[in-house]
Amino acid sequence: MYRLIDRKSVDRIKALLERGYREAESKLAEIEWRSLPKERKQTRVYAVDGSQGKQRLSGTIFYAVSSYAFGNGPAYRLVYTNAMLYNQGISDQIIRLQMETLENKLGYLSAKLGDVDYVMMDGTLTGSLTRPPVYPESVRGINALEALLKDKFSDLITEFLDELDRNYENLMNALEESQKAYSGVILADELLNKFVKKYASSRLLGYARKIRISSCETLPEKIPIPLEYLEENSDKTVQEILNEIKKKYCKKIIIEDIRDAIHVVLSYLEYLYSLDKLLSDDMALIYLAKSFYNKSLAKQVKLDIVDVAYLDAFLKKRYGGELPGYYRFPKRTKVEHSIPDVLSGVFKNVEEMITKGVPSAYIRTMKGGVIYLLQSNRDIDDELLSGILWHESSGYFRPLQRAHEGVKIEKKAFEAELKALLNIIKAESPELRVFLKYGRSPLE
Repeated sequence: MYRLIDRKSVDRIKALLERGYREAESKLAEIEWRSLPKERKQTRVYAVDGSQGKQRLSGTIFYAVSSYAFGNGPAYRLVYTNAMLYNQGISDQIIRLQMETLENKLGYLSAKLGDVDYVMMDGTLTGSLTRPPVYPESVRGINALEALLKDKFSDLITEFLDELDRNYENLMNALEESQKAYSGVILADELLNKFVKKYASSRLLGYARKIRISSCETLPEKIPIPLEYLEENSDKTVQEILNEIKKKYCKKIIIEDIRDAIHVVLSYLEYLYSLDKLLSDDMALIYLAKSFYNKSLAKQVKLDIVDVAYLDAFLKKRYGGELPGYYRFPKRTKVEHSIPDVLSGVFKNVEEMITKGVPSAYIRTMKGGVIYLLQSNRDIDDELLSGILWHESSGYFRPLQRAHEGVKIEKKAFEAELKALLNIIKAESPELRVFLKYGRSPLE
């Protein structure tokens, strides 16, 4: 046996942290740390969390995603188990996207069934709005489908959204009847073959599986055009200048398999639809994150530490300890993201929230407790806080804690169920063993 950490390592790490603390202490600026409202107003809530389990075998990935709602009424659950031929570019992102879609769906449905005052979600609203998984692939897919389908692409969007409307009604009935649903919870997978056959098969796929198009929308930032460039090309029209810029900066996007493109686009649409429903006017949302690495406060004084450490250093210096209270951001948190142009006006609640920004605050509910990043689609004030603090105990929001405990997919249970599934497939179709043989490397 050998040790990973010796005394010299301890001293080196300790010195690093001490230097960071001394620098922070010398630059602390005054923060308006407010006291929590004394009144706790009784409210009804549902809290929602999600979980996933997955296993890669010989070119196949088996997975399960789940969401669980706990609150003032029956507990509800959505579960989806599936397999796909592994695609390194999108498989893991699709699984993550489907889990988040189930969380949003169940948040909306449980709130409607339970007639609650608040829906509590694990994580951040800005994260959900900023860049959901597979966003770059979604834009590539949208560009490819626009190039292939022309005016029929809007028909694809409309038809899929109509299917989602019916899907929500069916899920509402299933949850009302048995508090859980296993089928029809992810529509993109279920309708993929139908949409490929209807919108793609009759066009060009009999001859080519590749589509090559130009796109600027996959670039991570907007392209600035220097004034000097405009001055040097003053004899050209604006359109000519834009065409030159596009030739210089836009990349060729190659979609090798249009089926994957349709799958990703449908999954992206289903995600945006679920988030748009959750952001509807009558839904009061509370997002709580205890693992985050924001640096908005620290950056203001040019410190390279996270805000949680900055807040604790400030509270220790100003009040002598880690007091409960909250800091409300003076401005809404900006969302550095935009919906692709072709979807403009389709998901109005999402677009409105992106445009307005997200109300945000840091909150600690007990001395020395966890600092949460709290975000909402409502203004964060004492009235909102007194309503959610009804559900707080010993520094934790209990409904969210219970949702987390209820949704967790245990590794051993998942592996046991997967083993049973594989045994059935191998027994009934021995030729399919080629997809099921190898798991993770022994060194992973």
